[in-house]
Amino acid sequence: MRKKVIGGICSTVMVCSLLAAGNGTTYASGANNTDAPTNKSVKNVILFITDGMSLSDVNLARWYQGGQALTMDKYFSGLVRTYSTDSLTTDSAAGATAYATGHKVKSETVSILPDRITMPFVDAVKPEDVNKPLLTIMDAARMAGKSTGTVFTCELTDATPATFLSHAYTRDNAQSIAEQMVYSGVDVLLGGGSGYLVPGKEDINRKDGEDLTKILKSNGYDYVTDKAGLMNSKTNKIWGLFNSEALDADFDLNPQKQPSLAEMTKVAVEKLSQNEKGFILMVEASQIDWYGHDNDPVGIMSETLAFDKAFKAAVDFAEKDGNTAVLSVSDHATGGLNMTNYDSTKDLVSVMKKAKHTSYYIEGSINENNFKKVLADNYGLSDLTKEEADQVRIGMKDNLSPVIGKILGNKIGVTFSTDDHTSEEVGLFAYHPANYKPTDFVNSGVIQNTDVNKYIQEVTGLNLAQLQDTLYVSSDKFKAKGATISLDKTDKTNPVVVVKKAGQVLKLPIDKNIAILDGKTTKLNVLTVMIKDKVWVSQDAVDLIL
Repeated sequence: MRKKVIGGICSTVMVCSLLAAGNGTTYASGANNTDAPTNKSVKNVILFITDGMSLSDVNLARWYQGGQALTMDKYFSGLVRTYSTDSLTTDSAAGATAYATGHKVKSETVSILPDRITMPFVDAVKPEDVNKPLLTIMDAARMAGKSTGTVFTCELTDATPATFLSHAYTRDNAQSIAEQMVYSGVDVLLGGGSGYLVPGKEDINRKDGEDLTKILKSNGYDYVTDKAGLMNSKTNKIWGLFNSEALDADFDLNPQKQPSLAEMTKVAVEKLSQNEKGFILMVEASQIDWYGHDNDPVGIMSETLAFDKAFKAAVDFAEKDGNTAVLSVSDHATGGLNMTNYDSTKDLVSVMKKAKHTSYYIEGSINENNFKKVLADNYGLSDLTKEEADQVRIGMKDNLSPVIGKILGNKIGVTFSTDDHTSEEVGLFAYHPANYKPTDFVNSGVIQNTDVNKYIQEVTGLNLAQLQDTLYVSSDKFKAKGATISLDKTDKTNPVVVVKKAGQVLKLPIDKNIAILDGKTTKLNVLTVMIKDKVWVSQDAVDLIL
């Protein structure tokens, strides 16, 4: 997996960070905005997360198509601050958790309250609630009878999709995250990462021997692994994973085998919109971040333009539907792309249009004997200098992406300041049928990432705060009822909480949403999870003990 965890703080904080003031949870109350429309409510929300996308990335993609406006341009609405509870520069887990839950959290944690707060404007956490699982907007939607969906181009266990459907102290806990996602109750899930669901010898395969695809099928889901299966599916409950790991970039994918981000978005919307109570859909353009880390301008353009097509599909639906809001935000920016080009548009486009594929596409085929031909055929780089050729040879032994990126960048005036995340504000793009946007809710052009979640709650009528304490509770609540608790580790990879009281025996498998009481299985409202040796359970599990 190419995605990297942040290793430091970049110094590219935008000037508006210094100008914006206010509470880290929200800048202002939407109730104070007297100009806001009265018809704020919508039935559906489609939330895009463009992982790693900066406004400079958008600028490059726009110039790639000759300077013509992108679909998203019309809907640009403001800027979003992305810092976590312990760093100016966030990672995707903390950044996406803010959108999923409405809370800032510690970097690298997945939808749990923080155990470390060093940043200002962040509410303190009660000692007893440290690392407590946070309710997500998907949980609240499901509890309200709405349908839910996630679409992405990375592996399903990657940080952003994970934050909407699971909880973990570290985003690297893929085995736990995958199982939680299978038991999360999400209606539609489309992306990559089929290898994470099945046993096998690869590092990504399950080590507990469980085949989670069988669980999906037993719970009434269609499980498909190619584009034809997706397009032919007739059910509204579907998991589609179209590669063992991440999907290919839009410039690289085989359209006969893998669906594009726009196609997955269209299918998800079509299926979710059958629910009269509405739906919440999260769509991630996952790999802008990866190409930012690898300083590959072609990959950035590929995935930014792929997002723009998917965003258009969502807005087209929303405009016809009249009851749907569409938002797009980034969890953070990546790579620090800079563009300093004093040539004409024609000069830039003439270079970039020769790039047929991203650097990832040629990784398995380029070698010492053919690299000049491969670079000429795929990038139009037929005039390598000796120095460039030497750099390519070095890159083939380590990481070729930034080498190609630098050669192309020298021709078009593009450089990168880092191979890491940056601290700058990211763009907010928004459509609402009554033109009520998150910036109206906050009454500020610069908002917090947590405000986006609170805006979604407002326009849909969902209320995470009311549900939070009625769902995830400490397993110590069983003791308060006079029960005993133990952890059965007979199967070390699948521990089970065992609760006993007066002849009752309740079993709660970790990472699942089921309870087994005296041999009878019951579905719970939320998952049973273990965070740093502390078990958190659904309140309705506690209620089963008399």
